[in-house]
Amino acid sequence: MTYSLENILQLENTPEFNKLDQQFNAFNPFKVLRVANYEIRHSNVLAWLFDPNENHRLNSVFLRKVLMHLIMKADNENKIDAFDYLAFAHTPLSDVVVHREWSKRGVGAIDLLIEIPTLNVIVFIENKVHAIESSGQLDRYVTSVTEHYPHRDILPVFLTLSGDAPSHDAYWMLTYDEILRIIKHELELNHTTMADTIHDFLSYYVALLEERLVDDEATTETALQLYQDYTLAIHLLYANANPAKQKQVELRQAVKLLATFDETTKQHLRLIYHRKRQTIDYLFKIGCNILRQAFREFVSEQNITTYSAHTRVPHFVMDDWLPSLQKMHRLKRYWLNYGLIVWFERKGSKRLKLYVEVGPINYKERLELLEALEVKGISFLKSGKQEEKKFTRIYTETIDVSDWTNATVVKDAMMTLIEDPTFRSFSATVTDMLDELYAINA
Repeated sequence: MTYSLENILQLENTPEFNKLDQQFNAFNPFKVLRVANYEIRHSNVLAWLFDPNENHRLNSVFLRKVLMHLIMKADNENKIDAFDYLAFAHTPLSDVVVHREWSKRGVGAIDLLIEIPTLNVIVFIENKVHAIESSGQLDRYVTSVTEHYPHRDILPVFLTLSGDAPSHDAYWMLTYDEILRIIKHELELNHTTMADTIHDFLSYYVALLEERLVDDEATTETALQLYQDYTLAIHLLYANANPAKQKQVELRQAVKLLATFDETTKQHLRLIYHRKRQTIDYLFKIGCNILRQAFREFVSEQNITTYSAHTRVPHFVMDDWLPSLQKMHRLKRYWLNYGLIVWFERKGSKRLKLYVEVGPINYKERLELLEALEVKGISFLKSGKQEEKKFTRIYTETIDVSDWTNATVVKDAMMTLIEDPTFRSFSATVTDMLDELYAINA
């Protein structure tokens, strides 16, 4: 397939492209105010919703529903016994006080802190829209709040776009997708009684979340199809307008072609790009996340239950390993917090690689595990047993991928790697080793 300037015109005039472009350019006051990508402005909206005394007239409904959702969320189930959580469902919450940018003794600024005296609870929320947590940040916040409210039950929340796990065990997990669903439910339930101005405001906020912060399946599918049908045209427009990104693997062919264009042609391409910038950027982003889309299809077909659809290195553990891994020393800030992990990674412009690695569990247990693997005939670099080594790869395999613009093709490559008899034999051997080492039937 070759680049053609006609392909760009065809892309611009497809109904699907224009529908996406219309969606991205629909009027939304949050966009005008540039709220979309700033945590502080999302926190302002959430603070307003959490406060029962604010003028949204929802009283404590939003706060109560978020509390109940936190209790019922599977990721938080090991924390609920520390709270009288049945009271969350019926206790009046009229005495709530909501603080923004709460800080004591110079310890950072917590995005949201909610005092709930009737429940004897302090909820505080660390809101991560695009930023990542800084070293020790979550621990400092827990310590600061606990010291300031020594007689209250502390419920720290880690709010993210895609359910990223916090580095601190005390934090409860919450996602913007869940916030979105709660707001949409209230809009549906209270459509006839809610003031038009409030309904419009929340509807605009919902539209912003659906567009910018959470994956919308229909929109993603449309974008993937457009990317697959017009990959080269999208790459050409994007590469021409973003010279700083031209070293990306996906753009190599586009960059070569750009070198043959005169400046007038490049200027026409820049004008097209800037008219449709949001849509083209979105298509390129979705296309570059093809590994993530393929991985989601892969885990669904394989019925894998424990995984993370990371955009660059999607990872998982084999279900047969889980009973033993749960007895192993658990880790923080390492993949899924298990000491044995499997992941896929794109290598260069054509290849997909499968890795299996023993992670940085405590050295005594790690050495026992590696020696047990050796007994079972699984080989690895001998240096992997040294105490200073924290990561030891015990399996790798690579396969060529014929079309990196097609999620199904990439998913099939994943299936080929995981269903290869060599990997199946390896995985069964690891299962036997883990069963013996951790004596799960004892």
